[in-house]
Amino acid sequence: MTWHKLLLRQLKRQLGWSDAAAVDAALAELAQSYDPLLAKLPTLLQHISEAYAQDERDLALRARSLELSSAELTQANNELRLEAAARQRVIDSLWDTANVLLEGLQRPLLERSQTNLELLSDLMHELVQDKLQAEARMRHQEAQFSTLVANVPGVVFRCELNYPWGMLFINQQVQDLTGYTPEVFLGDEPVISYGSLIEPTDLLLVEAAIAEAQAGDGRYSIEYRLRNGDGQRRWVFEQGQVVRDAQGVVQYLDGIIFDVTAQKKASERLSQLSAAIEASPSPMALTDAKGCLDYVNPKFESLLGYPLAEIAGQPLAQFVALPTDRLSFTALWDNGGPQAQWHHDLLYQHQDGHTVWMSVSISPISDQLQGGQHFVVVFEDIDLRKNAEAQLLAAKEAADQANRLKSDFLANMSHEIRTPMNAILGMTHLTLKTELNAQQRDYLQKTSVAAESLLHILNDILDFSKIEANKLHIESSPFRLSALAEQVISLYQVRAEEKGLQLQVVLAPDCPAVLEGDALRIGQILGNLVSNAIKFTRHGGVTVRIERVAEIGSQVRLHVQVQDSGIGLRPEQIARLFKPFVQADSSTTRQYGGTGLGLSICKRLVELMGGDIWVESSPEQRGSLFHFTLMLEKSSTSALPTPQTVATRGQYLSGVRVLLVEDNPLNQQVASELLRGVGASVIVAQHGGEALGWLSIMPLPCDLILMDLQMPVLDGHDTTRLLRTEPRLQQIPVIAMTAHAMSDERQRCLDAGMNDYLTKPIQPDVLFSTIARWAGDKINAVEDLDTHAQYYDSSIVPHIAGVDTQGVLTRVMGDPDLFDSLFRQFLDDYQDAYSQFCALLRSDPVAAERLSHSLKGVAGTLGMTALADVAAKMEKQLRAQPGNPGEWSEPLATELATILQAVRAAYPAAAPAPGPVTDLPVDFAAQFAQLQLLTEACDGEAIDQFRQLQAVLPRWLDPASCQRLERAFGDFDLPAASQQLALLNAQFAGENV
Repeated sequence: MTWHKLLLRQLKRQLGWSDAAAVDAALAELAQSYDPLLAKLPTLLQHISEAYAQDERDLALRARSLELSSAELTQANNELRLEAAARQRVIDSLWDTANVLLEGLQRPLLERSQTNLELLSDLMHELVQDKLQAEARMRHQEAQFSTLVANVPGVVFRCELNYPWGMLFINQQVQDLTGYTPEVFLGDEPVISYGSLIEPTDLLLVEAAIAEAQAGDGRYSIEYRLRNGDGQRRWVFEQGQVVRDAQGVVQYLDGIIFDVTAQKKASERLSQLSAAIEASPSPMALTDAKGCLDYVNPKFESLLGYPLAEIAGQPLAQFVALPTDRLSFTALWDNGGPQAQWHHDLLYQHQDGHTVWMSVSISPISDQLQGGQHFVVVFEDIDLRKNAEAQLLAAKEAADQANRLKSDFLANMSHEIRTPMNAILGMTHLTLKTELNAQQRDYLQKTSVAAESLLHILNDILDFSKIEANKLHIESSPFRLSALAEQVISLYQVRAEEKGLQLQVVLAPDCPAVLEGDALRIGQILGNLVSNAIKFTRHGGVTVRIERVAEIGSQVRLHVQVQDSGIGLRPEQIARLFKPFVQADSSTTRQYGGTGLGLSICKRLVELMGGDIWVESSPEQRGSLFHFTLMLEKSSTSALPTPQTVATRGQYLSGVRVLLVEDNPLNQQVASELLRGVGASVIVAQHGGEALGWLSIMPLPCDLILMDLQMPVLDGHDTTRLLRTEPRLQQIPVIAMTAHAMSDERQRCLDAGMNDYLTKPIQPDVLFSTIARWAGDKINAVEDLDTHAQYYDSSIVPHIAGVDTQGVLTRVMGDPDLFDSLFRQFLDDYQDAYSQFCALLRSDPVAAERLSHSLKGVAGTLGMTALADVAAKMEKQLRAQPGNPGEWSEPLATELATILQAVRAAYPAAAPAPGPVTDLPVDFAAQFAQLQLLTEACDGEAIDQFRQLQAVLPRWLDPASCQRLERAFGDFDLPAASQQLALLNAQFAGENV
């Protein structure tokens, strides 16, 4: 389009159009506007452009007017007047258009005088901008409305007033509800009408609701059913508004429809559940978060007698009968109620006063609407069950009590009878060593055999009672399978030879040399089976076979067979063979003797070790074949050292240097003599501080350290931690020694830097094997003697009541002199122990605990089981409450006095001399004082001084005191010698020598 340059300049300046092309494009866009006024604006501007062109032509005509003729001038004027009229018409039209726009925008109209073309042009520019902004706002509002409608969780609609309610607008959600797109409901001829989907029986309800809204405030809401495109029935909730025009004439309906099918079904289920709860045969209740009742069903009301109207809002805990249960139940609700399902049996109180047992189950339920929590409580009447349980419990208690009484009776009687039986056996053994005639010897030998048989029966009864009382425990420690086999040979070879039988043990070559298990109990099983086989076999022999049948990880399954050529067994005899107090038949006891407990005990022991036991036999074929299997751990130790007995042990630990850190003189003596007896050299330190002094010497004077844990000055844990801080001491083996046998104590030792752990009382074979394991190449090469554990003749030492003589002999390796020395030293060291203990309780509780620990260890070493047990309990009590002995003071005093009396009876004090010793050297007192001074100063000349007095000391001292002094000076243990001399000095001064 061609524009007048003046008008084009005005348009570019006022409307921001850059050039003629931009003007054409903008006016073309306005021509497409739905607003009639804006659509005519391009034509108006074209007329204005033409008017500008005409004005220029007029000017040109004026210039030419002088040249024109009068006629031409007249004609030109007429033309000018026509053009001016046309331009005025354009301006008028523009003014009219501007006023129409202003009126539509509710702005003041233009006066007739305001017809300036430039003014009108600026006004039109402003109006066009306002119109464009209004359209943009309208488009934004339309977008917001569309988004809002799309996000409404329901069907938004505008429809006609009457059935079938043709849709003027409906959103996309109608497809989720009906299965049809919005388009099928819209238009002058819709494919489907919404009204056709409504259930016919509900149409009248919908029409009635809309009619009522028309007559009233125009609002309505209603639930009805409709069928969707798949034929499914849906429940909907519709809420609408009747829309009227300014004159109040109804135009259409606006509303929203929600799918409430799920809520309707939930409501139906809730109604069904409510009916079920009401009719439930079990009492039920609902409570709030604090346990107060919101609802109870009729069964609850009938069972406890409380109607809901009386107890609503009251705490459920108030109906619990027992005060302790009521407090616990109240505390449960004070903590917010159970967070998961809670179940308990409670005794409830009926309204009339009687009680009823009920099983109570409580489950939390969350209130999603109100954000709180409630609880459903279900009760079950268990009154009959509780009464039956009480009766059964009473019967069980009575049975258990009877069983405990039986087991305790058997155990007590076995112990009570075994004590005099040991005396009978010992006295018989000693008497048989005296001069006897043939008849007396025959009588005593038969008495000895009968006593041993009775003792065997008593041992079986004791084991059986332990099993019945669940007090028999299986231990686990390394043992040599070959040693176990040789033990069977050594124990039963003589009996077999006496009957002319051959006894042999066949050990399969693929069996591990060392296993972890209870060697004592395995030996007991083997011994019982071999003993039975010998007893029931007259001709032939007994063969024991041991083989490995499986290996699973670190475990080995052994299969052991004991085969004899004795009497056969019938199937019914085999069936009852392993039952207690039962033998093959009643004649067996009369012919062979026995209680019938042996095989029952074997069965229980095998089962405790994870195995099975059975027998193969028949009366047609002579002999029986007993089998048992065991599941044992493979030992990490490839071979156990086997020290020899006192008579033949030689120099098993020759070359090993041991630092013994132990404060108890008796324990020092035991460990030192045992180690020296197998070739080791021993340095003794009284406490950790003294041990660190020895370890400061270069080069080190020891190859390993035996470390007691509880000592004065510096205990074993702290000593080990300190020595591990020295680089040169980090590799020296440290082996703990303690009376604590708990696994946590072992872990404490390992955490402190120790390498191994020994439990007191120390067993020689365990001590030697442990040292051998850590000493390594420090042991001089000696012949590896294949020996097994030895039984020591207890008649070589005095019998002491309350002492495990055989255990002590095992620990001292059968040395009777060491045995005597230890018990004499016990008398010397502990005769005033209880008075010392009482004094320490008041002045030094820590020292009192240490004394009880020392007494526990010594008592364990000397086989004083009862005293060791009481001392251990006293130690535990003092560790928990320092200075407070609790209930163990009197038992400790009693046990200590009892054992001291027993030891004094075995080792009576020498008869007092009639007067002062007169045959001592004249300068004895001076020499003795000099010896004490040199010893206290740790002067080496003390050894020579002692040797000068050694010959005359027995004239004044008892043998035990002489032995202790000789041992201390012989070991160069001057601190121990100084301690002994201090005690003797007091005795020497008392005798005025």
